[in-house]
Amino acid sequence: MSGMFLQYNGDSLYLAAFAACLGFLYYQGRKTGSSTGKKAVAAIILSAVLIFNEAAYQIMGKVTDATSYYRFFWMLPVTFLIAYQFARALFCGKKGFVAAACLLFAVCLLFGANFFFLNKQYCNRPLNIYGLDPNTITAADAIMEDWGRQGQKEKPQDAPVAAFDMYLGYQIRTYEPRIHWAISRKAYLYQAKHGYDHKKYVRQQHIIAAVNEGKKADSAVLRRCLEKNGVDYLVIRTEFDMDSYLSEISVQPIAKSISYTLYKVNHS
Repeated sequence: MSGMFLQYNGDSLYLAAFAACLGFLYYQGRKTGSSTGKKAVAAIILSAVLIFNEAAYQIMGKVTDATSYYRFFWMLPVTFLIAYQFARALFCGKKGFVAAACLLFAVCLLFGANFFFLNKQYCNRPLNIYGLDPNTITAADAIMEDWGRQGQKEKPQDAPVAAFDMYLGYQIRTYEPRIHWAISRKAYLYQAKHGYDHKKYVRQQHIIAAVNEGKKADSAVLRRCLEKNGVDYLVIRTEFDMDSYLSEISVQPIAKSISYTLYKVNHS
């Protein structure tokens, strides 16, 4: 069960704050004779049996995209209960509750992971509030800057289409959602399971080979795939040394980050 929490950002103090709020809710129920606390504890026990375990994860994965949506089964009750307890403590008018809520909030800010505006690394609101890889910010900013110079930034329907490796793709979505993925998540998952069988997501598999692994296959085939998918940019690890290979198909480097090179696809 602990592995399920940790997999979905459960390594912060959200769970500690949740446990404290749940215990306080149970204490309040005992003190006032209410059954709310008992119901909350019963719900958590049932959740541990029916949801927060590997078996439930595997079963749900058969009918839905568990790797994307499973987290909501625990995120929603955790965040709502914390918010409820904080709001109740702050507005109930009792100084003891207010002090306890402020203390718990301060602990989360000081010792939590990089999910807060204030933490051990910053004394004010950080620019990189999500703790993203610096490569993500450099690549996304360079794409949007170049795209803007083309006079197309005012047309949301014509947003830039870029191909990234799977790691950078997830981070780009968080930082700059205006950039469209040239490689779908399902194509990446299919390729990871079946390899390059080219039976499904054929065009995207050729692009995956280039950006994810630096494979230098038939450049003409890659060029056709880029055109068919409407790809405007490629972001590839610099260590793959793709400059000369991509130059054959009119794909030129225009910017570099710490570990990646940004290439622009020149459309005729």
